[in-house]
Parts: sequence; structure tokens; C-alpha cells
Amino acid sequence: MAKLKTFILFLTIFCFSIAINCQQKAKQNIIEINPRTSIKPFEKDWANKDVPQQWIEIKKDSKGYLIYQPCDGNTFFIDWRTQPEIVEIRHQIESDFIKYDIREDINSTNKFFIEFSKDKNKILQIEATGYDLNNQIALFKIDNQSYLMTPIENKDSFRKIENKCDKERMSELEFLPIN
Repeated sequence: MAKLKTFILFLTIFCFSIAINCQQKAKQNIIEINPRTSIKPFEKDWANKDVPQQWIEIKKDSKGYLIYQPCDGNTFFIDWRTQPEIVEIRHQIESDFIKYDIREDINSTNKFFIEFSKDKNKILQIEATGYDLNNQIALFKIDNQSYLMTPIENKDSFRKIENKCDKERMSELEFLPIN
């Protein structure tokens, strides 16, 4: 009888430790870093000046704007100055390097268009409109997709959230839609 009680006690402790371990594995390993610098607003005619060449995606949650580093992936990023006649678009997993031979820029007060062509065929068009001028955020439209973007030099002016996944893939965080 004593052996049975010991066995039941051991089994209960074992099952309880497995349940706790499973709960800990299900928790996301989220690291949040507060902004290190403040941001100055875009000037009124920001899009008609020297448009920044590197942009990083901004997300929005109930606390405000942030830069999100997904689990085992990258933050969306675009750069049209890394190499001459190449646009780099870094998606979550891989980067695309788009070669072009003609670049046409159309700038106005609060909006710009850049069209990249190869052999006289349009291969990429970026349309950017001021979205939140106080936070230097523009709404980019690329291939029927919309992204909130800020110049890369502002990256330390936003909260950063990193979804770390050391051993197994974790579900991604959900953010507010672009409206």
C-alpha cells in the first residue's frame, strides 16, 4: 500500500511538472525596448525635398507605433541606395534585389512616386503618402500592399518588440490595421 501511495504521488508530481513545462513553452519570449531618442516631425513639404533612401516598417498597437522583429524573420525594409541601379526589399525571410536601368521620381508636397523600369518595362512602383507627419511615418503602397514606413534613421525613436523563438517557432503578434 505504501508503494502505491508513493507511486501515485510520484506520478502526480511528474504530470504536474510536465503541465508546467508545457505552459512555459507556450509562452512567447517577447522582448520590448523603449525608444532611445525623440523624433522631430516631417517638414510640410518633406516629399519634395531629399527623400530618404532607406525605410523600415512600422506597426501600430494600443500603445502606439513600434518596430516589430518577427520570430525567425526580418522587419520589412526597403533600400534603393545600397548599390547603384538595385532596389533591396527585405521581406520577412529573404531579400529581393531588383535591378533596374531607369528610375523616375515624381515628388509633391506630401507624396512621392518612384517607378523603376528595366528594358523600358515597369518592374516596381512605390507610392508614398504622408500618414503621420509628427512621427515621420509614410504610407507606402507597393504591389497592392500597404505598409507604414519611417526612414531608417528614426529606428531608435520607436519602441521595438522582438518575438524571440530560441527553439521552436512562436506565433506572431497581432497589430492594429492600417486605416
